[in-house]
This record gives sequence, C-alpha cells and structure tokens, in this order.
Amino acid sequence: MALSESEQTLRAWRPTIEAFAASAVALAIGVFDTTGRAQYLNPGMTYLLGGEDDAANLAARLALPAFDDLQRGSGPGAVYRGLLTFGGGALPYRSVRGEVHRADNRLLLIAEHDVQELDRVNHELMHVNQEITNLQRELARHRAELVQLNELKNEFMGIAAHDLRSPLSVIQGFASLLTRRPDMPPEERTELLELISESVQDMLGMLSNLLNISEIEAGKLRLRPAPVNVYEYMDRIVRLNRPLAEQKEIALVLDLPPGLPPTVYDPDRIQQVLNNLLSNAFKFSHPGTAVTLRVMQTPGGALEFSVIDQGQGIKPDELDKLFKPFQRTSTRSTAGEHSSGLGLAICKRIVELSGGRIGVESEYGTGSRFYFVLPVPDAPG
Repeated sequence: MALSESEQTLRAWRPTIEAFAASAVALAIGVFDTTGRAQYLNPGMTYLLGGEDDAANLAARLALPAFDDLQRGSGPGAVYRGLLTFGGGALPYRSVRGEVHRADNRLLLIAEHDVQELDRVNHELMHVNQEITNLQRELARHRAELVQLNELKNEFMGIAAHDLRSPLSVIQGFASLLTRRPDMPPEERTELLELISESVQDMLGMLSNLLNISEIEAGKLRLRPAPVNVYEYMDRIVRLNRPLAEQKEIALVLDLPPGLPPTVYDPDRIQQVLNNLLSNAFKFSHPGTAVTLRVMQTPGGALEFSVIDQGQGIKPDELDKLFKPFQRTSTRSTAGEHSSGLGLAICKRIVELSGGRIGVESEYGTGSRFYFVLPVPDAPG
C-alpha cells in the first residue's frame, strides 16, 4: 500500500522528531504548507493552536517568529530554534520552546509544551471538578433536609390533629352541656368551666411545643446568652415550680453546694428546659414523694443540672425513645396529665445549641435522674 504524502514527509523527518522528542516532556507536532495551512496536527499542536477549527492557518496563529521569516532557507538544519509564541484573536498568548524545519515546501513545527502551564490548567480543572462535587453533595444534603422537614411537617400535622382532638372534644362537650342546662347549679357550672380552662391550657401548651420544635428544626431558634448568678436563678426556678409540686403533694428540694461560679447562657431557654424536666418529674411521681433540683460543678469546671425524682422510672429498652420527637414510653402519668411527646426533644435541642449535652439515668420502679451539662465560660484574663 502506497504511503500518503504526509506519511512520506513524516517518515523523512523521523530522525529529527525522535531527536527532539528525546528531551521533550510534552510534545506538539505540526506539518504545514508554505501558506500556513495545516496538513498534520498531533493533539499537542492542536491545543497550542486553539483547536482544529482555528488551526487551519498557522500564519494567523504564530506571533513569533513571523511566519514569513520561516519561508526563507532550507536544509538539513532548523530554520528556527527558540521560543515559539502562539496567540491572537480569542486565543491567549503562550510561548513554548520549539524548532521549525523546512523541506519540500513544507514546514515542520516541533514544540515542547510549558509543563507548568499544563499543571496549572490541570489544577484548575481539578479545583472546578471538586467544586462541582461539593455542590452536588450540598444539593444532596439540602434535598435530604427538605425530605426530612417534609416528613416532620407531616408528622406534626398528624400528631397535632390527633392530640388536639381530645381537648377540643372536651370543650365542645362541656360547652354544649352548659348551653343545654342554663339552670345548672353554680358549683357544677364552675367545675365545667375549670375543666374547659384546663383543656384550653393543654391545647396552648401543645401548640407552643409544636411551634418551638418547628422553629428549632428550621434553624430559626436564636439564643440570647446573658450573665447568670446560679443561686438567684435556681431560687427563682424553684419558686415558680413549687405550686405545681404542691398540687400533687410532692416536696420540691433545691440542692446547691457553695462556690458555684457565675456563668453565661440564655436564661429564658434554660428555664424552659428546667420547667419541662420538673413538670415531667411531677407528672410521673406519686404524692408523698420528693423531687430534687441539684446543680453541681463537674471536675472539668462545667455545671451539671439534675432533676431527680422518686417516681416510676423508665424501662431500659425505652430510654432511647426519650429525646426523640413524638416518642412516648409505657410509663403513664400518675394523675392523667397530658403529654405531647415533644418536651424532651425540645430540651435536647436547646441544650445542644447552648453547647451542652443532656442525658438520663433511670431505675425502673425506683425513679429517674434527668441531667444536662453546660460549659462555664472562662473568666476574662
């Protein structure tokens, strides 16, 4: 089979190409006629000329040396040896080491790519690829969060519809009874109105919890830390919660050792946590028992808040349910108090947002200790 004209030319220049390639790291080869039209381009030369569409005429892409200067001279050696500068139009200028040979009205260009430039391009491509990967991961994370929030919203709606139905039914029933019996004795009327008021309070508490957990899950809860004197603060917590304890004939005990340091946290949100833990302790304890509110300093300097009851305790296999939304254990309140299953989940989020951790220790049939640990900021030096 006869060789093509380009193949014959390349074969004739093979020793020259091989000699240059021996010292080149990234080789670009092109064969052009005397008008500058490309007859052969390897991928390296195509890259230098900006792509095959732009490589039709070397005269338009070779800035240095001038294309016309390469038309003069021929022979066994190179007609030019040194830096070849390509560029023009939309193609950025770049210079590479190269040689130009001329024979039989053809030009052979051999050039060595700038390895640093190639490395830079490769690094940029790797960076762009990494950015794309990160964006894909971020989109996947946002998609998963949206799915989770949608599931949480559906769960909220289902729980709210179920739990609000009971107090609404009570209100509707008692209101209807009051309407049908205008001659009802005052003491009975007062009792029904009190039950209606209690049902309304249950509904308001449930809606408040739903709004709190929605706000937290959406990342909209903002803490407002402030300096706190632990002794004054805990005394106020006890005074606010003692009436609830007395309603069930439960003793509320405050245990504070001397020397507790002042600290900084959001007093309203931590009060929300303590009120919830105390309310649960009263709810699941029998009359005649005691609930202890204790604050201790840990060996690491943090403050540990504990609510200790003498109630029914929690089964070991149910402990992992406690701090999850809408999860309830088999332990029942001692006076029929309502529970939304959201309080402890809210406590957990608030404590974690405050930089702390929350936990529980319980012995079924004996009682429980719910606790959370908050860091104490270093005193300014």
